[in-house]
Amino acid sequence: MSKREKRRRRIAQNPINVRFEELQQVLADYGFVLKRSRGSHHSFTVIIDGNKELLVVPYKKRVNPIYVNQALELINRIVAEQGLDDKEDDDNADEAQDEVHDDK
Repeated sequence: MSKREKRRRRIAQNPINVRFEELQQVLADYGFVLKRSRGSHHSFTVIIDGNKELLVVPYKKRVNPIYVNQALELINRIVAEQGLDDKEDDDNADEAQDEVHDDK
């Protein structure tokens, strides 16, 4: 099981106790890009089925479970669309994460 799958399962098992940084990492693992941060709200975008999807998450140390669940729904759509196999090398997931950080 890859690191990104472990992170996704961890937040799915306990959506009440998720730090913003954990959610941000999982979103980056699945291709979400932080497009904008305005005040306390962070806007993440991702392309699913050819459509740009937007997820807005207010910054708090502990993220409200509704935002975690919204993120997980979008991630499940990404996995279904792309037929992602989460047993891929952790190196590939780490490379994708490095590319996201280089864009900032």
